[in-house]
Amino acid sequence: MQGGRCARGPAGGRYTEVMPLVNAVVSIGMRWLHIVSVIAILGGFIYARFVALPALEGANSAAGKAMVNRFRPILWTALICVAISGIYNYLTKGFYPPGYHMWLGIKLLLVLHIFAAAILYTLPSADDSKRRRQASGIVISGLIIVLISGYLRWISILPGVRP
Repeated sequence: MQGGRCARGPAGGRYTEVMPLVNAVVSIGMRWLHIVSVIAILGGFIYARFVALPALEGANSAAGKAMVNRFRPILWTALICVAISGIYNYLTKGFYPPGYHMWLGIKLLLVLHIFAAAILYTLPSADDSKRRRQASGIVISGLIIVLISGYLRWISILPGVRP
């Protein structure tokens, strides 16, 4: 407020009142999208590795291929959402504590492993033994990423606010 009036932005609108709200909504939405997409990917592969693949063992491979075909669009959508929201979250982060980029680099290498293994998992030419191994690797890498993400979040909280 300047002299009882709202400050106006370049377009003449109520810039100072609206932009923080828009930024908050977009930031919260991108964080939510990132977490939900990771849950879909990791949960899908935990289910595939420990429930679906063992249940389909010895059955005809048509059921396994049908499962993969139904999972493929969900997987691709989640992978794209993780990539877009992750880049947004990184670029809009305001504070990078010491050691952050080292752990982020390790996390991104594991993310690349998950992306590659997930794409190979959905190839029609993959057999069940390869899919089982790929799903195991994705689950292990995903759980390590969640651990690293928790640590990165913890070191990003300002020292005076940390419990």
